[in-house]
Amino acid sequence: MRAPSITAQVIAHLAREGHAVAEADVISALQTFEDVWGQLFPAEQTRIVQLQAYADSQALGLQARGARRDPVETDRCRGLVRTSLKSFP
Repeated sequence: MRAPSITAQVIAHLAREGHAVAEADVISALQTFEDVWGQLFPAEQTRIVQLQAYADSQALGLQARGARRDPVETDRCRGLVRTSLKSFP
């Protein structure tokens, strides 16, 4: 999460979504992400990875065979990550 390419992608994504976030805040949040990740239960980590893989596949226009769409869970996951990142200075 500390790679410059990931930081650049996150900043670009936030800009596309219309979020006004300082670059320094993004860098700080990404640097502490491992701490947040380590506090999650393994089942929570697994679900986040699954949701991210689903979101990535949708962005690429792919549809997994037998996949089900669960926007409520996706929103909950995004909310969890946002809340967790806000808790760090």
